[in-house]
Amino acid sequence: MKKIKVLLASLAATVGLSALSPLASAQEPVELTFWHAMNGPHQEMITELVGEFNASQSDYVVVEQNQGDYSTLSQSIMASGAAGDLPTIAQMAASNMPDYMDSGILLALDDLLTDENNFGEDLYGDIFPGFLEGVTFDDQVYAIPFSKSVRLMYVNEDLLAEAGFDTIPTTWEEVEALGVALQEAGLENPAMGLENSFSMEVETMARQNGAAWVSQDLSTVEIASETAIAPIQFLKGLIDNGYARTAGEDGYMSGPFSQGETALYIGSSAGLAYVTPGIEENNIGFSTAEIPTFGGGDKLTLFAGNDLGVFATASEEQQAGAVQFMSFLLQPENTARWAIATGYLPITQAGVDSETWQNYLAENEYVQAASAELAYGMSSPQYVGASEVFNAFETTLENIILNDADIQTEMQAIEDLVKGHLGL
Repeated sequence: MKKIKVLLASLAATVGLSALSPLASAQEPVELTFWHAMNGPHQEMITELVGEFNASQSDYVVVEQNQGDYSTLSQSIMASGAAGDLPTIAQMAASNMPDYMDSGILLALDDLLTDENNFGEDLYGDIFPGFLEGVTFDDQVYAIPFSKSVRLMYVNEDLLAEAGFDTIPTTWEEVEALGVALQEAGLENPAMGLENSFSMEVETMARQNGAAWVSQDLSTVEIASETAIAPIQFLKGLIDNGYARTAGEDGYMSGPFSQGETALYIGSSAGLAYVTPGIEENNIGFSTAEIPTFGGGDKLTLFAGNDLGVFATASEEQQAGAVQFMSFLLQPENTARWAIATGYLPITQAGVDSETWQNYLAENEYVQAASAELAYGMSSPQYVGASEVFNAFETTLENIILNDADIQTEMQAIEDLVKGHLGL
C-alpha cells in the first residue's frame, strides 16, 4: 500500500499538474476584455454595471479597459486588428463598423442572439427599430446599441416671451418667424443656435422634406436634388439674415445658449448636463422640445452615439459571454439606470416603460422631449467610406456657409462621392 501511495505521489509531481490544469482552467471564469472610451460619470457608471454583471454569475468576468477618447479607441482597434490582439468587446461608432467588417475583424451576432445566451426574440424585438437599423448590414446584426442619443431643441422661454411668441416653434418656418419677431422687438439675439458641425440637421431636414438622401438599402442616393439642397439654402438664409448662428469660435453652442445668446439651440440630448448649469446660473426660463420639421414633412430625428461589437478573434466561450453581458446591459432597469447616469436614452421599450425611467421623467421634464423622439428616430445607413463622406460633407457645409460656394456644385460632388463608394 505504501509503495502505491509513493507511486501516485510521484506521478502527481511529474505529470499531475499538466493533467489537472485543463480541469482547473475549465472551472475558472472566462475573461472578456472590454474596451471603451467612457470618462467621468460615464466611466463610473459602466464600472458599476460591469461589477454587477461579474457578481451576478460565475461563468464570465468582464475586464474593462479605458482607451481614452473615441478617436484613440478606433485607432487602437485597427492597430490591434492588424496585430491579431483584439479585445473581446468594444464600444464603436456606427461609421467605423463597416470598416471593421470590411477588414474581417467584426463578428456577425445573429447566431449568438439566442435564449441560451439570454438574448432571445423578446429582448431583440424590444430594441427600438431605429437603433437596430444602425447595426444591421446585409441583413446581419454586427453590434448591439448601447449609448444612444437624439437631437433635442433647447428653448430660452424668456426670449420667446420678449418676441411675443406664446408657443415653441414646431417647424423651421416658425423658427424663421421667431427670428423676424426678435429683430422687430429690437433684440439682437438670433432665433436658432447651431453647432459648427450641423450636418445632422441638414440630413434630418432633407429627409423630412422627402429626399431619400441615402436609402437604408443603399440603392438610392439623393443628396443634390432640389428637395435635398433646400434645407441648406434655408439655413444659409437664416444665418445670412441674422436669424441663426453657429457656435463659431465658442466651439460648442451649449455655452452661448446657456448664456442667453440665442432663443433656441439644437444639439445632442446627451448635452443637457452641459446646458443646465449655465441656465441655472443665469436664471433663464428654460425648457426643451422635440426638433422642428421642415417642408411640411413628418417628425424625424437621427440617432447618434455608440454600439457594442464582438470581434471575430474571440473564442466561442467569449462570444457567448459577450452576448450575455450585452443582454445584462439591456435589461430594463439597467438600460434605464445607464441613461439616467449618462444623459443617453434607454435602448428598449421596456427600459422606457420601466418604473425607474418613468419616475425619472416625472421628476426631470427636460428629458421628456428626447424620450418622446425615440418613437420616430432613425439611424443613418452606414457603408465602407462613410467616414470619408462625413468629413467631406462637413468641409462642404463650411465652404457654403462661410465662402458662399455654389450649393448645387458642392452637393453634387458629395453625391458623386457617395455613389462612388457604393458602386452606383
